Amino acid sequence: MRIRNLALAATLGLAATLAGCGGGGDNDAYSGDDDDGGARAGQGVNLYSASQAGDAAAPADKSGGGAEALAPGDGEGEPLPSSAEFDRKIIFNATMSLEAGDVSKAFNEASALARSSGGYLERSSFANAAEEKDRTASLTIRVPVQNYESLIANLRGIEGVRVLTEGSKSTEVTEQYTDLQSRLRNLQSTEQQYLSLLKEAKTIQEILTVQDRLSGVRSQIEQIQGRLKVLDSLTEFATVDLSITPVVAKAEAPSSGGLKLTEVWTESWATSLEAARYVAAAGMVGVVAFAWLAVPLGVVFVAARRFRRPAAPVATTTPEPSA
Repeated sequence: MRIRNLALAATLGLAATLAGCGGGGDNDAYSGDDDDGGARAGQGVNLYSASQAGDAAAPADKSGGGAEALAPGDGEGEPLPSSAEFDRKIIFNATMSLEAGDVSKAFNEASALARSSGGYLERSSFANAAEEKDRTASLTIRVPVQNYESLIANLRGIEGVRVLTEGSKSTEVTEQYTDLQSRLRNLQSTEQQYLSLLKEAKTIQEILTVQDRLSGVRSQIEQIQGRLKVLDSLTEFATVDLSITPVVAKAEAPSSGGLKLTEVWTESWATSLEAARYVAAAGMVGVVAFAWLAVPLGVVFVAARRFRRPAAPVATTTPEPSA
């Protein structure tokens, strides 16, 4: 019994090593680092080592009776496919800014073009203001990559619109996609080994241990499958971000024929009226200011007259004639 437990522990350790190599580095699945090739090579070595270790351990454990059945099943590892066997995975993104005389019409036509190209509107918004100059619209279109270029050309050709800005970007994710598929195959191989161990487990402790490891491997498989689905969606459908704004009214340029006599008279009359208004306003300010000053000035004047006393007359003497 002890020998069987030791064999089971050794087998689970090797399978866990294989699972760790197959599922390690999932967080950087989209990073596209150059270390992905080394990771795949390391996974292949570990798988081969695990098979050899299982073959070598089985004969030594036959004395324990039935312990050899707990070793992972032997099988030749499938060679990793080269990158040439995969289609290139490229994510296409485009941005466009259009100026339209009728924003509502351009919005409806862009939506119709998206549907006729086999795509759909992932997100859209339309500000239906009272005045045309305040209306705006935006759309995020997902379209199959084979119709990506034609949709861009059709959006440029919408009647009554002018392209203000346009840009595009493409990102190749072939290496990330290939790496995820390689890790998925390794994890699925590990899952099959754990299932074989689960069938041959004899005690509750053995069953619980194998089920715990199996749950961890299946969780990693589901994560990678989800990321592969996301990459498939991003590469099969291109994204076009479209914004529509109204035409900005331009100020009319002055005529080059010179000023007419009537225009000079009109402008002069308007200027004189404006000057007269300023003069009238200044006069009113002066009157109001004088009204406020009249009262204190009057009081000062009255007080000055009241307190001013007249000078006493000087007596004159007439000299008497001498005898």
